[in-house]
Amino acid sequence: MEVFAAELAAQRFAPVGRDGVAANYAEGDPVAHLRATAESEALAAEFYRRLRTFLPLEVGPDDPTDSDGNPWKPAAVNPRMRFITYEHGGLLVPHYDSPYFAPDGRRTLLTVVVYLSYEAVGGETRFIADKQNDLPFAQRDFSDWPRLAKPEEILGIHRPEPGDALLFWHRTLHDSAPILEGTKTILRTDVLYEPIDVS
Repeated sequence: MEVFAAELAAQRFAPVGRDGVAANYAEGDPVAHLRATAESEALAAEFYRRLRTFLPLEVGPDDPTDSDGNPWKPAAVNPRMRFITYEHGGLLVPHYDSPYFAPDGRRTLLTVVVYLSYEAVGGETRFIADKQNDLPFAQRDFSDWPRLAKPEEILGIHRPEPGDALLFWHRTLHDSAPILEGTKTILRTDVLYEPIDVS
C-alpha cells in the first residue's frame, strides 16, 4: 500500500458522473465519484513486478476478452493510473471495461483494481449476469447500462479489504454498488499484453 501513498497524496480529484466518463460530466450533474489520473512508469514497473506471477502466461481465442483470435502474453502494467474515490451515494452502473490499443501493437486485456481504502457500507464490486456471453465479441453491445443491476442479476460480490487487488477480463460485466455510508478509494489500471509471434 505504501507504494501508492505518495502518488495518491499528490492527486487533484475532479467529479465524474454515473457513466464513469470524465468528459461527459457537466457542472450540476449528480456526482458518482471523484477521479484523478496520473502517468507513472515507475509505479507501473513496480506494480508489474508484484503482479506478474498471478497473470495468465498466455491469452488466446478461448479467453473472454479482446484477443481477436490471436495469442498474447503479458508485457507490462499500463502507466495510466486512475485514482477513484466514492463517497455517500457514489456508484458505477453496470458496464464493460474496454481495451487500450498502444501505438506499438500492445493492448490492455485485463483490468486491475486495488482497494486503497474501504471504510464504507456498500460500494462492493459486483459481477453481473451477461446474456451476451454466448455471442461472438463482434456481435455484442458493450454499452453501459442505464440502470443499476437487480439482485437476481448479480452473480458474485467482492466485499473489499484495504490492500485487496482484483483482476478480471475487460469485457466482464460489473458495477460498483452505491455507497450507503463512508468512503472507498481505489486505483484502477490495466495489464498490457503483446502479441505472440506464431510464424
